[in-house]
Amino acid sequence: MTVVEPRRIGTLRVPSGLLAVSGPDSDDGDGPHLTVPVPPGEYALEEARVRHTYHCEWRKGQVTRTDTTAVRVLVGDAPAATWEMARRPGDDPRLLPDDGVFGFVTDGATGCFADAGAWEPLVALYEKGLIEGDPDLDPDVYEDISDSMYLLRTRDRSSGAELAAFATTGDGTYPVWVARSRTGDVVGVVVLVETMPELLPDTEAATVP
Repeated sequence: MTVVEPRRIGTLRVPSGLLAVSGPDSDDGDGPHLTVPVPPGEYALEEARVRHTYHCEWRKGQVTRTDTTAVRVLVGDAPAATWEMARRPGDDPRLLPDDGVFGFVTDGATGCFADAGAWEPLVALYEKGLIEGDPDLDPDVYEDISDSMYLLRTRDRSSGAELAAFATTGDGTYPVWVARSRTGDVVGVVVLVETMPELLPDTEAATVP
């Protein structure tokens, strides 16, 4: 398996300085599942990708392809020195079962990064566009994203805050990983959207474009 260069998809505006990571399809009126304080600003949205070989049943052989394994908000350029699992107030790691995680919950295989300060209007736009399929949404507040794990971006006109929804590979709880620099500053927020692929021995393989 080879880690390839991250793919930049666009940017996310977080003018409130509070980044939300949540399942927009599971909004129960209590706000986002998780929040991470960051400096107010506009940050790159990226996909982490790996190139790997696996056995393809319908091709009757091994193929090599590049897949997205994680999505992230790149907050700073400093190297990550430590990683921590984001938690809600009251989450106690001592109470987790073996292999248990804290994270956001989705019932529709969807997560999002968003400005927590404009959570309700941003989720309302998400529901109008993706769930209800409203054809009259202004392109200034709703944008489809193609050829990516990211699905769409919504924008709150009054604040300039944005939400970017991304696909996961199923329902359930997805942990959120916060990267910090040596000085303790947040430099990235990551969600693993796909389990690591099963590796095969290095052999000749057909390449899928």
